[in-house]
Amino acid sequence: MASSVAGTPRRPRAARAGRPRDLTRDADILEAARAELAAHGYERMTMAGVATRAGAGKATVYRRWPSKAELVIDTIACTARAALRLEDVPDTGSLRGDLDALRALKHKDEGVWEALAGIAAELQHSPELAAVAKERLVRPRVAVVRGLLARAQERGELAAGLDLDLLALVPTAMLAYQLVMDRQGLDDAFLRSLTDGLLVPLATGGRGR
Repeated sequence: MASSVAGTPRRPRAARAGRPRDLTRDADILEAARAELAAHGYERMTMAGVATRAGAGKATVYRRWPSKAELVIDTIACTARAALRLEDVPDTGSLRGDLDALRALKHKDEGVWEALAGIAAELQHSPELAAVAKERLVRPRVAVVRGLLARAQERGELAAGLDLDLLALVPTAMLAYQLVMDRQGLDDAFLRSLTDGLLVPLATGGRGR
């Protein structure tokens, strides 16, 4: 499994002689890596811990991913592919309704936020990891909110003169603060206060209710 960072392909891993690679183990190992990353963070996560959680030997993990950094990058890529997209959020006819629908789908994005929280401390030390996190985890989340705001603008709900690109950053920034700085979960009460108490009033100029 080869990843790329900032448009530069990583060198494919050389094929090894012997029995064909069991691709079902890849999924088990990546899921174990995601869980270890969420539980321990990047620094304390170990390849041995991943192997134990996946029910595999360390040699099996290292044959596929020679380093923890490569494993985490592929884990992020795999997690991002299963995450929430704009087309998953139904058009309810109002910004508040769309955001309620988005909140109801939070289970699809839990893995993304857990992964981001797990690598947060390492981002300043690893430009490669930071680039992957920004491209695979952060930008798609911002794009979903940007798309919902664009829907609302087309319906005439939004206040005039808004910078939608800037406004779309607000929820993601607040979620990251809640997870990384306050080390709190994304419960329904917090998510509702974020949308009803902050984003909708900002976007509609107080007309959202």
